[in-house]
Amino acid sequence: MSCFGFGVKIQRLLYDQSPNTVPSPLSREYGEFAPRVPFKELQAAILALGHTIELDKHNTSSDMDCYRVSGSAARIHVVADPDPYGSGDPDPDGHQRGDVWSIDVW
Repeated sequence: MSCFGFGVKIQRLLYDQSPNTVPSPLSREYGEFAPRVPFKELQAAILALGHTIELDKHNTSSDMDCYRVSGSAARIHVVADPDPYGSGDPDPDGHQRGDVWSIDVW
């Protein structure tokens, strides 16, 4: 069986950093992972490497933006809805607009 890509489900880190979510070898190598990743921080790091980021209008919805990274097959999914769970009031401890939800590389 061949691997054609992978996904990083960053949204899971907010509620669970167990070995089921973050494999032990990664935790040992990189330490504790942040519970959320602001898109602006990831964007700045990617731009500093000389890549560009463009909104992927075909894969963007009212609650999730999707961005393409130049020179790669990476897609970054970012929370666009100020109330992503539809509870009526944004939860300051939950996901926020601008949080990276996931990254897919295919």
